[in-house]
Amino acid sequence: MRQRRDKKYLGPEYEHIPRDAAGDPVFLILPDGVRASFERKMANWKAAWLATGDPLAISSAHTLTMLHRQVSPLWLDEAILSLTDKRRTKIHAKRAIEAAVRLIRYMAVRDARASGLTWDAAYEEAERVLATNPAAKAQADTIKQAYQEVKRDLKTGRGGRYFTPHQRKRPKP
Repeated sequence: MRQRRDKKYLGPEYEHIPRDAAGDPVFLILPDGVRASFERKMANWKAAWLATGDPLAISSAHTLTMLHRQVSPLWLDEAILSLTDKRRTKIHAKRAIEAAVRLIRYMAVRDARASGLTWDAAYEEAERVLATNPAAKAQADTIKQAYQEVKRDLKTGRGGRYFTPHQRKRPKP
């Protein structure tokens, strides 16, 4: 195996660590003693979470991970998903679906405009393209309204409304 001549190359066991623009690792490679302390504390927080279900254990483990600039372990990610899943309501789901529909309509108009169509023609083309999508199909004026709303939201820094949440499948009872 060829050795890389990059001075910042740490070896194949660390290739998975993301790097910033300067090539420096985003996550720290902890010295042995610090790593042992970190792993011991994380094991304690994991045990506390599994034994009690106390959200403070998750919060503390997450904070410890950030302070040590380490990758979040799988158990912690799963615990965070579990907590957020319990807090998500039908209103959250409804808002996310409505935002996704608006975003689909926005993208259809944007793509139509990118092909050189006029605004009116782009709204009509989006109507034609979305006619086969039961959730997003609409008249050209409704599509125009959705396009303008999404564009305004993106321009004013409210693009977070259009994220696509991970839908967890709940086990059947």
